[in-house]
Formats: sequence, C-alpha cells, structure tokens
Amino acid sequence: MTDILQHPGLILDSLARGILVTDANWRVHYVNRYLVEGLGTTADYFLGKNLMELAREFSQREATGELLRTLGNITPSPPKNLLTLIFPVLIPKRKFIRIIVQPHNPAPGMDGPEARGYLFTFADATQEGEIDEMKNDFISVASHEMRTPMTSIKGALELLLGGYAGELPPEATELLGISLTAVDRLVRLINDLLDIAKIDSGKMELHLDKHDMGDIVRRSMRSLRALAETHRVSIQLDQPDPLPPVLADRDRLDQIVTNLLSNALKYSPPESVVRIRVGHFGQTIRVTVTDEGPGIPKDQLERVFDRFMQLQGAKNGTGLGLTICRALIEQHRGSIWVDSEPGHGASFNFDLPLANPSE
Repeated sequence: MTDILQHPGLILDSLARGILVTDANWRVHYVNRYLVEGLGTTADYFLGKNLMELAREFSQREATGELLRTLGNITPSPPKNLLTLIFPVLIPKRKFIRIIVQPHNPAPGMDGPEARGYLFTFADATQEGEIDEMKNDFISVASHEMRTPMTSIKGALELLLGGYAGELPPEATELLGISLTAVDRLVRLINDLLDIAKIDSGKMELHLDKHDMGDIVRRSMRSLRALAETHRVSIQLDQPDPLPPVLADRDRLDQIVTNLLSNALKYSPPESVVRIRVGHFGQTIRVTVTDEGPGIPKDQLERVFDRFMQLQGAKNGTGLGLTICRALIEQHRGSIWVDSEPGHGASFNFDLPLANPSE
C-alpha cells in the first residue's frame, strides 16, 4: 500500500480502464498499462508522440485504427468541456469503447497554454453500444418504411389540390391544405430521424471535394427565397471575394446552411433582415447567420444543439435540425456555436478547415 501511495502511477496502472494524458499540443505524456496492453503495444511507443502521428501510424491496423483515427479527429477542434464518445472497435473482437476527453487546468503557479493538456479515459461500453445500435437500426428501418407511404400520400394530396379530380369546394381545399402541411412535417421528421440514425451508427458517408463556400450560401439563399417572402424578411450576404475552397460534401453543406437560414427566417420578425457573412480566418472559412429575433437565453445556448430541443416560439420544427448540423460540421472537422443576447437576435457560427492545396 505504501508503494502505491508514493507512486500514483501504480494506482493508474491498476485501474480497469485506459488512461492517457497529453499536453496542450496533443503529445502523449502518460499512458497506463491497461490501455497499452489492450492495444497490444508498449508505453514507450506512445510517449512523446502526437495523437495525429499515432493515428496515421495505426491507420492500417483494423483492430486499433478506428480508435486512434477518432482521437486524431478530436485534435482540430479541442473540447472546451467534457466530451464523451462511444464507438465500435475490434480489439481483438468487436466491442464498444467509451472515450471521455477532458481538458485539465494548469498546475498551481503555472501559466500559459504550455501548462495545459487533456485527459483521456477509455472504458468498455459494449452493452450500452449494442443497445444503442439496435435502437438506431429500428429507427432506420421504421423511418424507411414510413417514408414510402408518406411520399405517396403527399403526391396524392398535391394532385387533388392541383385540380386533378376537378374543382373542390373551399372547405375541402382548406382541409387538404392542412393535411399536406402535416404530411410535409412528417416527411421532414422521417428524413431527420434517418440522418440521426446514420450519424449515430457511423454510416453517414461524406463525398468530399473542393467547394466555394460562397457559392453554397448563394444557392441556399435562392432556395429559401419563397420562405423569406412568406415571412416578409430579407436576406443579405456579406462575402469578400475570393475565398479559398473547403474540402466538403456539397449536399451536406447545403443542408447545414439551409437549416441555419430557415431557422433564422422563422424566428425573425416581419420587415427585418437576416444577415449571412462568409469570411476567411486563418486556416478556416467561417459562416455566420444573424437574425433580429427574440434571442436565446444564456442558459440555453448549449442546449439548442440537443436532440428535440425547441425554443419558445418554435415554428414547425422537428427539434433535430441543429443536432444534425453540429454532427455534420464535426464530421467535417469543424466547429459550431451560437452567440446571443435575449432581445437582440442570435448569431449561429460555424468554422470549416480549408482544403489542403494537395487535396
């Protein structure tokens, strides 16, 4: 017991979970026995190396590559608070691992970023992961089965409202219009549930290419012109030319920008302006969507990205749009956040890394 108290490393080596500590530049300073034995390597192999370097070295090893690639994906957007991830790995058989990443503060008397670092803990989460996987499979299958009949119902309602069966009395037209609105909302919910299931299961594939963020924003603005006119809100774009390209999935970027813009339009009062700015900041492209709506209370700034979270006054939303936006942006190795003061509107911002010239 005396030896353990005098040597804290013995305590960490005796834990039935992995421990890894890095400095602020993601270089490994400590790794415990449980983790290195589970990965089939040694502590010396890790010490002094950067997580991105380790991710590249292990990228071809099926058993541990996914684990270290996930660690490498965290480094471009360091967590400011506790971050928890659960995902499947093969070590040596398929199981689920829970990773908790937490920044640790400087030691007393030490200042500056060099005194900071990150603490990683790894634990088995196979039972939880398998249950979550079954849930995602059910949601995916159920959503697919519902989407087909909903599409048929939507088409039939549109034909009736278009006069396919002859002129309808005003009462019938009104009822069919209400039904079509409800079906549209169900279709959006089904599509959002399918996206969430893909994201949770790791099956959301990105088709990456170089794109001009300004072009994507202008395309989304055109697609939302009718919605803006309905709400009597104008959209203004502020973009310096030219912008370097980002490496991204165009369709998913369209989805992100359209979601943020449509939210801003829905929360904006009539005769107001939604402003969208696209700028180049260091190694990132930043997009900011600002409205003149009621704003967001400070205690809800982080919760707006939670699933099914809807603010007071929400209009016809599923509560999943911002959750999907955050997941897609993080999958692009970017970050998203919101700034707001109650009564003074809200600004949703996201950063995406620039495409490397060689890509």
